[in-house]
Amino acid sequence: MQQQLQAAFGKIEGLPLTKTTRNELVQYFHFGKTSYTTPQGLILDVGAYTLAVNCPWTLHLAKGETIKHSEVFMRKREPGLPSPKFDWKVPGANLRDQRLQGVVISSQALAIERVEIKDAYGIELTFVNGDCLVLAPDLSKPQEAYWQLFSNTGDNFSIGAGAAGIMENKA
Repeated sequence: MQQQLQAAFGKIEGLPLTKTTRNELVQYFHFGKTSYTTPQGLILDVGAYTLAVNCPWTLHLAKGETIKHSEVFMRKREPGLPSPKFDWKVPGANLRDQRLQGVVISSQALAIERVEIKDAYGIELTFVNGDCLVLAPDLSKPQEAYWQLFSNTGDNFSIGAGAAGIMENKA
């Protein structure tokens, strides 16, 4: 399993983190750049590879701060009085979205330098500037998918880990 995951994550080594998106609790980290055309004809800029994370994770910033998956439930920081209505599900409304956007904007080309496979489907991605993204699935809370790495380049590559183990679709 270790070699299988190392080879899969080797596909994103050297690629920059180009954007982050979110759908409720699932955080998407996009690496590299490509575009995707929806069935309606809308062209979306996405990562060549996307890491979808649906488990506890922490982004340790080189300057000593951390961004945690749980910050999705915290109101974003804003000047003046906060908006009386807070809905964490709205993109950009929470602290996690705000802080991740700041990391992507300030990083320019934050590329992955090293990937380390941990026990219990954990993954540690170290970036060239020293930032480190740690995925730490909680196996006591079974999920269909704790995380999934997939390609948006049309080669059908995907690999993920869930309660049933490693799921892979080789390109």
